[in-house]
Amino acid sequence: MDDDTFQHEIFASFADHLVPEAFARPTRAYRVTLETSGPVHADRTPARAQARARFGSWIDARILDALAASWPHDRPLVVAFTSDGQLLRRYDENGCGHLDCVVGLVQREVAAIDTPWVFGADLPRPQPWWDMGFDEDGNETGQVLRPPSDSTWTATWYAEARGGGVADTFAGYLHLDGEEVTSAGPLHVRATAATREFHRMLYRPPARRLHPLRRR
Repeated sequence: MDDDTFQHEIFASFADHLVPEAFARPTRAYRVTLETSGPVHADRTPARAQARARFGSWIDARILDALAASWPHDRPLVVAFTSDGQLLRRYDENGCGHLDCVVGLVQREVAAIDTPWVFGADLPRPQPWWDMGFDEDGNETGQVLRPPSDSTWTATWYAEARGGGVADTFAGYLHLDGEEVTSAGPLHVRATAATREFHRMLYRPPARRLHPLRRR
């Protein structure tokens, strides 16, 4: 595939998911869609139990979205989502593979959200690797892209709500074989380097001060 075709597919994928509301303010999100299950406005805030259940359902949806996230011909290794109750923004690492790329983007943009819900997933899928190929006589034939030697991997995720009737943090892991989830469970929000990094998404915005954590 030539570069022009590849770029056309990228722009086509981006254009297919544009919504007019996404242009209300500048964003570096990879994709912006209308929110269907995020925080609600203060005048419609549900009871605490209902709000936490809503947040739990939102997390479940983001886990599925993160695992399904893709670019033309590739998948991101890190994905984050933010919600203001009206728009759901997805941030990717654009091929750098580093958590701080995504966390930095979210930090700068989430400050404009009064009641943010955020979610981040570290997705270290097994990667193919380059190896030298040889012919039958032992002569080098150039580099060959080899498939990953192992299909199993572990994803970790972090979620935080500050508003919409919820002030809480959660984290968890998923064991996968290829793209099939084989087991899953909760984690302490500071249990891994990835969850600690995602915890920084709301480090600067005022949302934590305005919506302090509540004892469970």
